[in-house]
Amino acid sequence: MSMFSFVSHEKFPEDQFTKEIVYLLLEDKYRIAYVRKKMQNGGMFWDVMSIGVSKHGKKHYYKSFMQDSNFLAEDIKDFLEKRKWEKAPQAQQPITQTQPLSYLDSAPDYSQQGLPF
Repeated sequence: MSMFSFVSHEKFPEDQFTKEIVYLLLEDKYRIAYVRKKMQNGGMFWDVMSIGVSKHGKKHYYKSFMQDSNFLAEDIKDFLEKRKWEKAPQAQQPITQTQPLSYLDSAPDYSQQGLPF
C-alpha cells in the first residue's frame, strides 16, 4: 500500500530551472522533497531532488531518494501532476490508492448489545 500525505508547497517563478517544491510525508516519518524542474527545451517534470556531478567527462545525476516500489513512484507523480493537494480540502489526510475493505461495512454493530463473548 502506498501511503503518503501532503506537507507543503512553494513556487519559485524567478528560478530558471526549479519551479516548485512539494514536501510529502511517507510512512509518517520521512519528509521527501519533490521538485518540478523546467528543462532547457521548456518541458516540465516532477522528481526527487538530485545532484549533478562530472565523472569521466560526462554529467551524472544522483538522486537523494529512491523508492523500492515503482507503484509508490507512480502514485506520487500522479498526485503531483494532477495537483491533488490543491483540490482536496483534506490535504493533510493520508493519500492511498487502496479501497476500504467491504467486509468491514457489513460487520455487525455490537454497540447496543455489548460484545458477543
